[in-house]
Amino acid sequence: MLTGEAPEVEIVAVSPGISLLTAPGERPGFLSRPGQVLVVTAEAAGAIDVVMRAKGPGNVLPAGLELKRMGAETEAAPEPALRLRPDLPDGGVEFLLRAHVSLRGDIAAPRGHWICGPETPGRIEGLEMRGVAAELPVEYQVASGGRGAGWSPWTPAGAYAGTRGRALPLIGLRVRLLPDAAPGLALKADGVFLGSSVSTRQGREIELVGPTPLDPLVGVRLDFVAAARSAGPLPSPTPVRQPSRLRVFRRAAGPVDAAA
Repeated sequence: MLTGEAPEVEIVAVSPGISLLTAPGERPGFLSRPGQVLVVTAEAAGAIDVVMRAKGPGNVLPAGLELKRMGAETEAAPEPALRLRPDLPDGGVEFLLRAHVSLRGDIAAPRGHWICGPETPGRIEGLEMRGVAAELPVEYQVASGGRGAGWSPWTPAGAYAGTRGRALPLIGLRVRLLPDAAPGLALKADGVFLGSSVSTRQGREIELVGPTPLDPLVGVRLDFVAAARSAGPLPSPTPVRQPSRLRVFRRAAGPVDAAA
C-alpha cells in the first residue's frame, strides 16, 4: 500500500508546435497535486518530456497521468513522435539544468536542451545541475562578471552556483566528471556568449569562456556522450637533428713549431 503525498509533475520540454495552457496563477507546465489539469495544444505531431519528483523522503513516486483528447477525431495515422533527446550512453544519468536568467527568473531544461541560446538569448546569472533518478557524477564552477570576478569553488551536483538579482552574469562555466564516473562517459557542452557564435566542448572536463572576459553567457546546453575512442598511442616523434654550431680552426704555425 502506497502512503505519503503524491509526487509533483513538471513538463520540462516540448517539441516545436506544442503549447501548454495552465490555469491563472499556476506555475506553467507544473502539476503539484492530484486533480490539476493542464491543456496541451498541438499543431503538429511531437513529444512531451515529463519529469516526476517525490515531494520528500518517504513520499510516493508512482503516479498516473490521464490524457484525454479534445476536439474532432481524425482518421489520419499519427506521425511517429519526435525524440526529444538522444539515448544516454553507458553510465549516463538523466538530469535537469536550472538557470537563473536576468529579467526571466528561473528556467529549467532537461539534458540536451538549450537554456536561452541562439534563438532566445538571456544573461545567465547562475545555474544548478540535479540528477532526476540517480546521483549525478559531476561538479561545476562558474565565473561571474563585475568587480572582484573570479571562479567559484567547485560545486557539487544539486547545489546552486552563481548569483540572483545582482546583475552579475556568468562569464565562464566549467563542468567535470567525478573520478568514479563511468570510464566511457564524457560531457558535451554548447555555449553562446553575447555577440559570438556557438562554441562546443567535449571531454571529461570542459570549460566555456567567451572571447573576452566581459562577454556574458547567454545560452547553454549540456549532455552526456560516449567518450571518443583513441586510435592508440601516437608514435614517438623522430627527433630533429639541429645543425652543429661547433667550428674547428687550425692554429697557424709559430716560430717554435717551424723549428721543430
